[in-house]
Amino acid sequence: MTRDDSEWVNAMFAASACDWTPESVNHAAHVLYAPISRDPEASWRCASVLSDPELHRADCFVTEDGKARFKQRRAFRRYCGAFVLGSLRPLSRIVFKETEKGRPYLPELPDVWFSFSSCRFGFLGAWSSTHRIGVDLEDQTRKLEAAELAQRFFSQAEVKAVKAVGGLARLRTFCQLWSLKEAALKSIGEGLPFGLDAFEFELAPNLRVVHAPPDHGGPGRFNAQIIERTDICVALVIRSVD
Repeated sequence: MTRDDSEWVNAMFAASACDWTPESVNHAAHVLYAPISRDPEASWRCASVLSDPELHRADCFVTEDGKARFKQRRAFRRYCGAFVLGSLRPLSRIVFKETEKGRPYLPELPDVWFSFSSCRFGFLGAWSSTHRIGVDLEDQTRKLEAAELAQRFFSQAEVKAVKAVGGLARLRTFCQLWSLKEAALKSIGEGLPFGLDAFEFELAPNLRVVHAPPDHGGPGRFNAQIIERTDICVALVIRSVD
């Protein structure tokens, strides 16, 4: 009989997960964060609820940390799915599918829009039954050439915002803009190949969507939020639908 530690995994995420939904949008979306566990048992237990293709993907990671993070990330995705479904069945039976462009969805709830992200600190899941949403989670402790990357991928106004500050503030500004762009792309069902320049944001004096694809309603259709945490930057973008 195949081992299934769903109860253990459910208990782990129930104990560690935090509701990070901004109060201003709690009518439209739900955002849940779970820190990664460094306990080897956690990854071993999480592996028991994954499919064979998922386990094969985990084995493709070179490092043990990469394998552990992937297993926990996929188990967390199933946990979020079970939470939304209100299901008590084993997590191994909570099966997400993906669109051609990689957006995950539950066939049982096709009208619920899901978005997920992760970094070395943990995992983020978000969903909405009324809006199209996207989330992105960025590690603000990484060593990046923020100004150079901004020059390559951002608008001139965004580049100016990054270069206007130095030190940790520059990295934070870069991460805020990058996470907003990734989250916005997810809110239209797209990924990075669509182009980070499809969206432009202004951080000060107030967060504002400056440009968004006209085919998706333009900037007025989008609501952007930044959730600040120590060492982590989270962006949530919500797109209203007709």
